[in-house]
Amino acid sequence: MDKDYYLWIEIHANKNVILDNKYFEKILDKCVKYGIGSIVLSVKDPSSFCIYKSEIAPHYSCYDSEFEKGKDYLELYIKQAHDRNLRIYAAVDVFSEGNKENKSNLSKGYEHPYWQTYLYGINNEGKSSIKPITDIDELKTFDSIDDFSDVFVNPVREDVQQYEESVINELINNYDIDGIVLDRVRFIGLAADFSEYTKDKFEEFIGKKVYNWPTDIYELKVDDNGDKQVIYGDLFGDWITFKASNIKKFIMRVKETINKSNKKIEFIDYAGSWYPIYYQVGANWASEKYIPEDYPWVGKEYSKTGYAECLDKLMSGFYYPDVTIDEAIKNGKPAYWYSVEGSGTMANKVTMNVVPIIGSLFVKQYEGNPENFKKAIDMCFKKSQGCMLFDLSYIEDYNWWRLLID
Repeated sequence: MDKDYYLWIEIHANKNVILDNKYFEKILDKCVKYGIGSIVLSVKDPSSFCIYKSEIAPHYSCYDSEFEKGKDYLELYIKQAHDRNLRIYAAVDVFSEGNKENKSNLSKGYEHPYWQTYLYGINNEGKSSIKPITDIDELKTFDSIDDFSDVFVNPVREDVQQYEESVINELINNYDIDGIVLDRVRFIGLAADFSEYTKDKFEEFIGKKVYNWPTDIYELKVDDNGDKQVIYGDLFGDWITFKASNIKKFIMRVKETINKSNKKIEFIDYAGSWYPIYYQVGANWASEKYIPEDYPWVGKEYSKTGYAECLDKLMSGFYYPDVTIDEAIKNGKPAYWYSVEGSGTMANKVTMNVVPIIGSLFVKQYEGNPENFKKAIDMCFKKSQGCMLFDLSYIEDYNWWRLLID
């Protein structure tokens, strides 16, 4: 059976390819030659801007003048991909709507500042503080997988969910895409979201007032060395369940939108494979039948927030330089799943095989080590039903195309 490869093409990193039609065609020809069957083209990235004609999201030319004003790059590349019998998926970054370092007032996070996620942390005086994400420069927060340069918005807000759904709905109905791939369908971290809006919704969820906000959720302590400690409050488990239920609500909205279109469109979500700590970003990509074993705060309601059953496929980020479990242990990693093999084991375990897993690799982690990259690819196919490569720019820069078939 042919290997099921997916190649992600992120907008910013591959701008030179996207802007040059002939170059893009050459890339598609390489995909055909080296066995890649599916292109995942980023069409709306964390900046909030899109590379197609939208009545909803602002066009990328408003953000980067090198993009041609109003040009529909997606329509062009759908045709070119389909002419070569390649599948093409539209990738949408969901709950990120702006960039601090390249600020634009047209980004939805700046256009609607009340949409911004509010983070809880410790200020310079050592006191608890809650600030919008664009105003947290001096705030010490609990660790996040993001560096806070992206302007995340609040997934709990109904108007935010409606907006993101409308973007996806427009893509589904206006373009002959083979599927939708979502990314950043989550909170930015454990520090989010502590806005008054979310507090009200949480109180509705649990049916009572929260009198000590946010310490009834958790208390963050920072010692003189800057080390951070989280002390769970009585409502921590309810809080994590509440956040995950909002993410599942959005996933289900998208599923319903796709179903209503009566089009054959695959629904894929990308999520990191590090499930034991993924509750920190408020998303539960497991099966709704899976009950986590290692969460002291977990209640039976938490498993209901699992959304694997809603998807056609799940791209799971096996984003580790160690390929085997033995390598991870030998190199002193905290757990077996800090490896490509371990990630696959974890993803299969928590999804309970209700959805096909596409093992996903961050190619940059293998820079200068093509043998390990090849090993990682082979492990993806051993532990999952496919391999997604993130992203094109590294395959091109390292000239690693041949490794895909050797």
